[in-house]
Amino acid sequence: MVGCKPSRYLKENEVLIDKVVVRGVDKDLEEDALSFVPKANSKLLGKKISLGLYNTFNTKDGKYKSKRKKIGQEPAILDSARAIQASQKMSRFLQNKGYFNNVVSLKIDSLGKKKIKLTYTAIERNRFTVRNFKLNILDTALKSLYSKKYKAPIDSGEYYDYYRLEREVSNINNLFKRNGYKDFEKSYVKFKADTLFNDSINAKNEKDRHQTDIITIINNPKGSNYHQAFTMNDTYVTIKPNARRKEIKADTIKAREDLYFLDKEGIFKPQRFSDLIFFKRGALYNNDDFLKTYTRLGDLNLFQFIKTEFRSVDQDSTKLNTYIELTPAKKLSATIEGELTLSGSYLGGNAGISFMNKNFFGGGEIFEYRLKGGLEFQPTSFNGIPQPAIREKTLETSASILFPRLLAPFNISLSKYSLPKTKVILGYTYEGRQELFTTGNTYTNLNYEWRETLQKSHYYTPINISLVNSTLDSAVARAYILSGNRSALSRYESYFSLSSQYTYLYNDYRVRFGGDFIYFKGSIDLAGNLMYLGYEAFNAQKNKLGQYTVLDRPFYQYTRPEVEIRYYKMVNKRQLVTRFNIATGFAYGNTPTMPYGKLYGTGGANSLRGWRARQVGPGSFPRNDIKPQNSSDSIAIQLEQIGEMKIEANVEYRFNITRNFIGFKLDGATFLDAGNVWNITSYFDDLYPQGRFRFNRFYKELAVGTGLGLRLDLSFLVFRFDAGLKLHDPQFKENRWVIGKFFDKDFKNEYPSFRFMNYNIGIGFPF
Repeated sequence: MVGCKPSRYLKENEVLIDKVVVRGVDKDLEEDALSFVPKANSKLLGKKISLGLYNTFNTKDGKYKSKRKKIGQEPAILDSARAIQASQKMSRFLQNKGYFNNVVSLKIDSLGKKKIKLTYTAIERNRFTVRNFKLNILDTALKSLYSKKYKAPIDSGEYYDYYRLEREVSNINNLFKRNGYKDFEKSYVKFKADTLFNDSINAKNEKDRHQTDIITIINNPKGSNYHQAFTMNDTYVTIKPNARRKEIKADTIKAREDLYFLDKEGIFKPQRFSDLIFFKRGALYNNDDFLKTYTRLGDLNLFQFIKTEFRSVDQDSTKLNTYIELTPAKKLSATIEGELTLSGSYLGGNAGISFMNKNFFGGGEIFEYRLKGGLEFQPTSFNGIPQPAIREKTLETSASILFPRLLAPFNISLSKYSLPKTKVILGYTYEGRQELFTTGNTYTNLNYEWRETLQKSHYYTPINISLVNSTLDSAVARAYILSGNRSALSRYESYFSLSSQYTYLYNDYRVRFGGDFIYFKGSIDLAGNLMYLGYEAFNAQKNKLGQYTVLDRPFYQYTRPEVEIRYYKMVNKRQLVTRFNIATGFAYGNTPTMPYGKLYGTGGANSLRGWRARQVGPGSFPRNDIKPQNSSDSIAIQLEQIGEMKIEANVEYRFNITRNFIGFKLDGATFLDAGNVWNITSYFDDLYPQGRFRFNRFYKELAVGTGLGLRLDLSFLVFRFDAGLKLHDPQFKENRWVIGKFFDKDFKNEYPSFRFMNYNIGIGFPF
């Protein structure tokens, strides 16, 4: 594909655009200017690989097929008319950026047989700045409303920018549509640049000759001398089954003073819809109420179609009745899903099925049952120590009901953005680590979630109950006891847990849309405190280890806070993301440590990508120095490397490689990851030597890795591949900058299981 001459399939009068150059454009505007000109075929390592793919699958007998597949990138054939139009579009773009007197020219050069180069040269001349704004609004009511909220979109002295004025058009449109003017349109708004005042006669100096006044013009509707404001009247909601379902006779029910409900399917409770409809009789029309109503109804995930119509009341044309027609989606559904996972040499997979019943109680509730199982495989040898081929077996099953409201014994005041939900879940998880341990967790919890504003989200779990049964392999337990490492046994004890969690998110919705913003996540997990106080108050009996118990199991008591901050920055249409994450856990009172599942690990596809999941630390724990001296050593190499504290930091630079790779967008990324986990108490010193956090050395124990990644954007999901390279590995006492040992044969012979590279496959972005 690479070796084929890319222009060999072109017709006699066709030429290939091999190179496009733009000159004379301000550096800050150069990338935007390039978007208006024709594109040459993309190159990778100097070769037109995407064009080669296209030619391979779309040619026959020396010419292109009539029906072509969307594979690769089609040839960039010169269209003279479009090439000339591109110079006009670029000139218009520069005008919109304040270069009112610019000139753009096009030159076409031959680069050989059927290959040409396009050169666009711009003479920008002086760039105009804004002097001041003037208002020309014919409707006095609109003028009064706009003047109260008015702020100049471009400050005096700043460069003229038409695109900022376009954003002001949207602001004006939204302002009026929120204040009764339903029929207002963007087309009523015009901006006029007035440069007549600064001609050579009136201008005092050279600077004044390149200024402009902006006149904001808001026209009235054709044939009218004002814009009509509307108030809301009554709302009528009709549920109408689709053609495949039977429609029943039903009576209209009054769900609210101004809300009427007609269910032609007979399975919905009208009173549950009252909080979802934001139109109120007597209030001015507000487009936000329409959007919130539509969003709330859509968020129920119950309706296939949502249709809204406004009609004037016969007796008073300034009042509006709202008619909402809802077509229900399928009530019952089942989904089969599965995935393959790869993290370094750990290859795994899982499969599952979920069953969903929508509108379970008639008020938009969703019942869901899930069943999922998986296996993870590993190398059968580590530094000469044999390991089982199957590393882990997992099983998950759960039943849940999601309510589209907050179920609480008292009223809670929520904002208009809240989208409240309550979820009750009962589930069971099983984890079996071959030749090590098995754990079964029966749990139930109550979850609330809502939005305070568009930017701020809250997640609160007041009740989370877990009943855990753990079994440690007898040979493993014996090995721990013989090695004097009894503290390790506590990780595999059966226990009871009663905990509460709270999470606050800021700007989580913006992750989907890009731009410059800060993302924040803060959470806290508290367990066992109320139970401990209750047992203390009643002077309850303790077990032989000095712990209070529930169902003959000790309950955990701890506090577990976590903070994550990210900064997203657009740099010339590329994205730079920085992330910092710190978390710790403090066990006290009834237990010396947190549950095994609440300890922290790092490494893997969404963390330090140069390492496998939970294979970093804690601290400078020397995992690769473990030799098969005794049975406890064999157990130690199978342990996940986890601790009571975690610090992670990441930087990732994301860029586009091609917008047409086998018909999809292909992006790339380069990244730098750093982090580790530590223990903050002496409890696990025997299990993880050198694993404790110390201020005077923790920065020396940060694992550091770098790498490259590919992201195949299928529009509905992003398929990700990352190759991580270890730079600094804290497990070694000396020579922690292991990148210097990359070509060292003696090092590789001493540590045959050490891997400099780790490969990860994932879905979506790592953060």
